[in-house]
Amino acid sequence: MAEASVNQQMMAGADGQGMVAVAPRQINPIDAVAQSRAVRHFSKLIGLAGAIAIGMVVVLWSAEPNFAPLFDNMSGKDAAQAADALMSRDIEFRLDAASGTLMVDQSRLSEARLLLASQGLAGGSQAGMEMLQEEQGLGTSQFMETARYRHALEAELVRSVESIHAVEKARVHLAIPEQSIFIRNRTRPSASVVVKLHPGRSLNDGQVEAIVQMIASSIPMLESTEVKVVDQFGRLLTDDEDKGMAQTTRQFDYTRRLEDSFVDRIINLLQPIIGQGNVNAQVAAQLDFSAVESTREAFDPERSVIRSEQIKEEENRSLSQALGIPGALSNQPPAAGTIEPAAVAGVDTAINEDIPSNQNRSATRNYEVDRVISHTSNPVGGIQRLSVAVIIDDKQVIADDGSISKTPYSDEEIARFVNLVQETIGYDANRGDSVSVINASFLEVAAPEIEAVPAWKSLLSEAWIGSAGLFYFCAPTVALVVAEEQ
Repeated sequence: MAEASVNQQMMAGADGQGMVAVAPRQINPIDAVAQSRAVRHFSKLIGLAGAIAIGMVVVLWSAEPNFAPLFDNMSGKDAAQAADALMSRDIEFRLDAASGTLMVDQSRLSEARLLLASQGLAGGSQAGMEMLQEEQGLGTSQFMETARYRHALEAELVRSVESIHAVEKARVHLAIPEQSIFIRNRTRPSASVVVKLHPGRSLNDGQVEAIVQMIASSIPMLESTEVKVVDQFGRLLTDDEDKGMAQTTRQFDYTRRLEDSFVDRIINLLQPIIGQGNVNAQVAAQLDFSAVESTREAFDPERSVIRSEQIKEEENRSLSQALGIPGALSNQPPAAGTIEPAAVAGVDTAINEDIPSNQNRSATRNYEVDRVISHTSNPVGGIQRLSVAVIIDDKQVIADDGSISKTPYSDEEIARFVNLVQETIGYDANRGDSVSVINASFLEVAAPEIEAVPAWKSLLSEAWIGSAGLFYFCAPTVALVVAEEQ
């Protein structure tokens, strides 16, 4: 172990004649080790080794080619075929262990993509409607044409589903049966969708419904109830529960949103008056979700007008008609009669009175009656009744000395608050709405005290402090070992 003492030194006096003895100076052992020749030599070796290592890293990094992904979302089969094609052209590639992406030297990236495009492996995704642009053989059957079209349609739907941010990959299966010429024998098509989501992401109900509606709108006669969506864990994402229960869930969500809207309006109205955190409100809403449609046709008999009128009158006077009792006597002509002179003057009058007449009178009138047809559809989700409960804290009064005290609100002030709440919610007494405002003193909850952490504890939590302490304690030992070896 090195000695921590120094021999006495003689120094000349101020007059240049005498010598002054200097007392020996004590040196710290750690400083003695740090100033030793072995430690300085070891430090130089460490610095030289670090410089060589940094230089080697820089040289290797500059000499190593920069790799870039060839294509994203390539399947394992396409990646294997692409690797064979790259090896045939001596193009260096690597496989990313984390994502499985095929990495190619960036300087030959364009060449590799052109090579794969010539072999039909570009992009690594399924071909869509561009399959129909390919040349088909002269003997292609109708079955093959239908299968190619269906596969192209599925690929297009896959692209649409994968455009959603949370979906990594997707597959779409379509079941489109041949339709019969008879309507009653027709079978409805169906579809199923399998989605693979990115890690840590999920599809909400709105996104699942959007996928279902998009698939159903793309296929003729495909109803949304015949589309099922499944994730990579085998969970059914489409709503397969009872329609009545699903409708009830949506009604419950709508009711909660409406109640929260009323609560926010009440709090935003009273907070500037009472103070922030001094008011709390709850609203219970009863809604009517029954869908009622009625058609009514009413007639007003007092409001009628003549649209058209037709009157017909007929009168017939003739002797040519057969008169009397049917039989032989009535068909014989009458015998010749004698005319008395006294009756000559009234011959015409008697004849006219005896000639029978036939009269016919008819009238046709068409009336237009006032008619009212009304079709009424009651809105769904109408408010039947609102119950509002509001609690407010006591009023804070600041005294002249700056102290704060609480006093209850007066009845007039409570009545003002009740009127404000009623106007805010659209109070209707005919509906049976009720508003209750109560003044009470809120309990003051003390804020939790956070214990201050000393600076030396926060420094000990740092990782570099531990490394520095380890080096500080190990450095003297290393220096002594090196000195003993020399």
